[in-house]
Amino acid sequence: MLVISCHADTGFPSHRLERSGDLFRGHLDNFAGVYVVMRAYFSGELPPDGVRIELTEGEETDMAGARRVAETLDPGDLVVVVDVTGAPTEAHFTIEKCREPALQSFLAIALDGLDYELYDDCPDPVSDSDESDVYSEVCPATCFLGIPVAGGDYNAEEVICREASLTAAAEALVRIARLVVESGLR
Repeated sequence: MLVISCHADTGFPSHRLERSGDLFRGHLDNFAGVYVVMRAYFSGELPPDGVRIELTEGEETDMAGARRVAETLDPGDLVVVVDVTGAPTEAHFTIEKCREPALQSFLAIALDGLDYELYDDCPDPVSDSDESDVYSEVCPATCFLGIPVAGGDYNAEEVICREASLTAAAEALVRIARLVVESGLR
């Protein structure tokens, strides 16, 4: 089964977003992640079976939501955590904390033709701790899908994100889900 996890809480007391052409500027952690997951969901292209979406809370404090979800996971599940990343990249999105060679090969097939960068570790200079750390204790096939933002500390200030990144990240989730189901990993 594919489990898509995305924290839906944020550390901001109020929220602001401006659009200028294909750029969004605002408080994006983790509204950008929630938007991407919901965009994939509302596309109607996710398989009806074999995919579970978890919008969690507590990422900004104690990972409580991820810990509750981790209790329900099967070690054979594939878990993709969706969040913003400060990783320096021109790619539309990143795959981070993807240490398993089999998962890297699987994702290379699913994401063929998309503009992304894959990392074994976490190149994000803002934060290297997220829900994937909790899930990887249970599921070896866990990775982080990062939506690149620029312009500062996404936990403390407004940052910029490209619309192309949001679109490509949603497409990536759909492709991963389809390949999970086609491969019989449910």
